[in-house]
Amino acid sequence: MSTEIPLGTLQLAELFDGLPRVMFSLKDLDGRYIFVNQAFAARVPHLTASEIVGRTAHDIFEPELAISYRAQDLAVLRSGHPVRRQLELITRPGGALGWYITNKTLLRNSNSQPVAIIAVSVDEQIPANQPGMRGLEMAIATVHARYREPLSIGDLAQSAGMSMAMLERRMKRLIGQTPHRLIVRVRVEEAVELILRGDQRLAEIASECGFTDQAAMSKQVKQLLGVSPRDLRGAQRVE
Repeated sequence: MSTEIPLGTLQLAELFDGLPRVMFSLKDLDGRYIFVNQAFAARVPHLTASEIVGRTAHDIFEPELAISYRAQDLAVLRSGHPVRRQLELITRPGGALGWYITNKTLLRNSNSQPVAIIAVSVDEQIPANQPGMRGLEMAIATVHARYREPLSIGDLAQSAGMSMAMLERRMKRLIGQTPHRLIVRVRVEEAVELILRGDQRLAEIASECGFTDQAAMSKQVKQLLGVSPRDLRGAQRVE
C-alpha cells in the first residue's frame, strides 16, 4: 500500500534540491524511501532519485551504515520523539565517508497518526586531513570490527596511535561524543538488528553484542532509543 504524503510536505521537500550539502528524505514506516532529494541521490552510487524510491537503507548503503540508520528510525517511530543532532557517517559524492549531523522526526496526518519519517542530514565537511581524523577513523573501524569483545578505551587509543586522553579530546571536539559512547552506540545498533529478527533470546543477543548481560543491554537500548528491547520486539519477542 502506498503512503499518502500531504502535498505541502512534498512542496517543502523541493526546497532542499538546490542545497548540495543537505540530504533530505521521506520514508514510510517500514523504512522504504518515498522521496529523496538530489543531494541524497548523489551519495548513492549508480542510482537516481527515482530508483531509490521503494528501496530501504539496507538496499543502498553498506550494512554497518544501514543498521545505524534503521536504529534511528526505530527510535523515532517507537518513542514518538525526534532524533536531533545525531552525528553519523554517510557516504559523500565519490564514495568517501563523511560526518553528517542528522535530525529525524515523524510526519503525522490530520488525525495525528504517523505516516512517514522525515530526515535531514547536513554534511559537516570536516576535512579528511584535519589533525587527528585519520586516527579517529582507525578507532571507529576498530569499534565496528571488535564491538563483540570487551573493548577498552585503551584498545581504541592504540588503534588510533594516540594516548587515551588525546583520543577523548579529539573525539569530543571533532565528532561530539566520547569513545565509550561510540562503543555503546555500535553495540546497541547491532543488538537492535538481532532483536528485530526475533529468533534469539535477549540474553544471547546481549552476549553476542558485547554487553556484560541482558540488563546492561536493556539499559543502553532504553537510553539510546527510548524503548526497551522487549518493546522493540513486541509480539515477536523471544522470552
